[in-house]
Amino acid sequence: MICTGCGNAVESFNRFCPKCGAPVQPQPPPMYGSPLPYSSPQAPLVGGPVAQPAKKSGCGKIILIVGIILLVLGGGFAAAIYFGYQYAEKTLKSSEAYTVAVAALKENEEVKDQFGEITDTGFPLGAFSTGADGSGNAAFVMSVRGRKASGQYEVNLVRSNSVWRLTKGVVRTNSGQTINITDKSGDSEDANLNSNADTDINTDENVASGTTVRGGVLNNKAISLPKPAYPPIAKRAKASGTVVVQVLVDEKGNVVSARAVSGHPSLQAVSVAAARGAKFSPTKVNGKSVKVSGVIRYDFTAG
Repeated sequence: MICTGCGNAVESFNRFCPKCGAPVQPQPPPMYGSPLPYSSPQAPLVGGPVAQPAKKSGCGKIILIVGIILLVLGGGFAAAIYFGYQYAEKTLKSSEAYTVAVAALKENEEVKDQFGEITDTGFPLGAFSTGADGSGNAAFVMSVRGRKASGQYEVNLVRSNSVWRLTKGVVRTNSGQTINITDKSGDSEDANLNSNADTDINTDENVASGTTVRGGVLNNKAISLPKPAYPPIAKRAKASGTVVVQVLVDEKGNVVSARAVSGHPSLQAVSVAAARGAKFSPTKVNGKSVKVSGVIRYDFTAG
């Protein structure tokens, strides 16, 4: 240090100048360059060096995007299956072959006894095909549920002259019973179509008044045969083909009963209504009035 009084060099441990006796003022150490910046004290390292923060990876984002894409594709695939199933079921259940098969099932007396009222038929597994010449084949397997029991229905049908007929039907209940289904209406129609078409069918002189004879196809024997209207719903569905109506004509030539035995479901009601309005000449056998059982055929062409 330097004495401020006399300029004598003084050691740092002296408080007074040994030459002039003046007190020595402590002087700050010389500054070289700019002062160092202040930094807060660092905590001592314990147990090794401080771990560096992990770097974020883009792999998670890729997995998330792939997951979203798979979810969207899976939802679309499930929707396609669902709507495809609904369309296939609607197509099969709206077919004439399916309608004939279910009608035969519900009309069977043994089925009524075992199942009670049929409340539902499941998805009809199978297929049907039709030809331009009026031919066709169909085969279905479907579940059946009634108020008393449930089971499975297997049925085969053939189409001839645009008319579906059941060839084989088997119902198997869940309890193990088997019920055979037959198309009674088809048998009745075949019998009528193959019978003698002449009015004077029975030549037995002992025929009593009120006896019913078979008359086959009665279209050409009618003196009045109203044409059925084409229902708007049938036009929209382009329903066509032949509807066969079983009728019973009394001794006066009036139709007293009529029921459709085959044909497109949407065309049967109007055909039955038209058949009830038909009029025939009284049929006599050996001078005695008789009832006549036969069929009336109505042909529909989609416009």
